[in-house]
Amino acid sequence: MTPPANDPSRLPELTEIEKRCLELAANGRTVAEIVLETDLAMARVTEAIRSAIDKLDARNVTGAIIRAVRLDLI
Repeated sequence: MTPPANDPSRLPELTEIEKRCLELAANGRTVAEIVLETDLAMARVTEAIRSAIDKLDARNVTGAIIRAVRLDLI
């Protein structure tokens, strides 16, 4: 039997930076605003968002945010 989709053993593991960037994006922040707010380099913020999108098997940041919220990751 396959575990349910919200089974903790199947949840993607997001880093704290990935979570923070997604949370800020979910609140309407642009990448440039996230850079200013977190004091991370633009490349690091972009990579964190891209990595979160990949880990959440989403097509874009909106899809990643929706999935992260549904899975209680952010």
